[in-house]
Amino acid sequence: MKSKLLISLLLFPSLFAQPTRREELPVVQSMFHSETIIIPDVNKNLNLFYTYKIPYNRLVFERDNGEYSAGLRVLVEVSDSSADLIDRDIKDTELSVNNFEATNERGLFLQDFLKFNLSAGRYTLRTTITDLNSQNELKLEPAVIDLIKADEEMVLHPLVIESANDKCEIKNAFTLANFGGAVPFSPKDYHLVIPLRDTTLENISVTIINNEDTLVNQEISEFYTVSIGISTCNTDLVLLPDDENIITKNFVVRNVNRKLIEGKVSLSVKFRDGDSEEFNSEVIWIDKPFSLRDPVMAIEYLNFIAPDSIIYGLLSVDKYEYPKVLYQYWTSFDPTPESSFNQLMTEYYRRIDYAAKEFRGLGKDNGIKTDRGMVYIRFGKPDEVERSSNNQGQVVETWTYKNPERKFVFVDKRGLGNFTLIES
Repeated sequence: MKSKLLISLLLFPSLFAQPTRREELPVVQSMFHSETIIIPDVNKNLNLFYTYKIPYNRLVFERDNGEYSAGLRVLVEVSDSSADLIDRDIKDTELSVNNFEATNERGLFLQDFLKFNLSAGRYTLRTTITDLNSQNELKLEPAVIDLIKADEEMVLHPLVIESANDKCEIKNAFTLANFGGAVPFSPKDYHLVIPLRDTTLENISVTIINNEDTLVNQEISEFYTVSIGISTCNTDLVLLPDDENIITKNFVVRNVNRKLIEGKVSLSVKFRDGDSEEFNSEVIWIDKPFSLRDPVMAIEYLNFIAPDSIIYGLLSVDKYEYPKVLYQYWTSFDPTPESSFNQLMTEYYRRIDYAAKEFRGLGKDNGIKTDRGMVYIRFGKPDEVERSSNNQGQVVETWTYKNPERKFVFVDKRGLGNFTLIES
């Protein structure tokens, strides 16, 4: 029975740059992704693009005339090696949505950028972010940017892009992933753009190592020869042609994230005469289910679909092996084995997250072990939910599933939000 429940889960659906800096703030916290991208201009200076991104659920929204509005102010100050302030810029970015659910989204983002034109040298960036509605302010840890030899580098900043589609009706405009230079662990395909100054090259060799495993080692010959810059397009940041910057040959490594897993990732780029450049970053799971973040608990949560013998077996290995054996368990149920991202496993733990939050009654720590929570974890979101009352005035909730047909009836016997399953 439990193995059949696993198969049924999907029938009910519900990089390379400085690391992200994370600081605590009551609202704007832990998920502010920032990245500095350096692109030489035609005047032999350097354009520094400071890009940033934050999910909606880290912002304070205020309701006004049926819409929910939020905003973020980003102030960046640039100091030289003598600690003298040489430039500063500030940007307010605002947004609005028309439904409350969107305000809690971890997969929707406010993003923007600031731009500075600098000469070669060493600089310190000091960033302050402010939530415009709450006025909560956070000063990030200063970041030192070494551009002393930036005008000599042959391989420029590798860029993670979401797709190769034209954006905003501009040819060769690509959506920037904009997660602090990290590669997202995601079912969506991401590509890598590697800009080189030498426009005579016809190919480069690329090696990608992920957690000590070599996953890519190949020659790349797909490229676009164009000057690139950064701009906004609706709610996205995009790479697009920019005559202000030098022309580069931009090699594309497609579907770079398909076989990558969470952890460290390094990129080696070899070009003419065996010269090479190295870049280090990480693979991050942006919207990872909370119930997956503790491997011990994640294994124990398998009790809804797996026998105790399986769970005990997984927990019998060394604790450092827990993430590995958990992923191995789910591999046999993976509907997309060509990718390292297991959508079935993700759906299961997202259901657990939802049940924990949404089905709590009075006196309950969370909703995972409630009757509604356990049904939701096994079968997902019902196609129909009906509420009524019985002869005793108790609230009755009926869940109906259409494919395959199932019905569950719950009753709140004491009026405390603790629903008991009475019919299935």
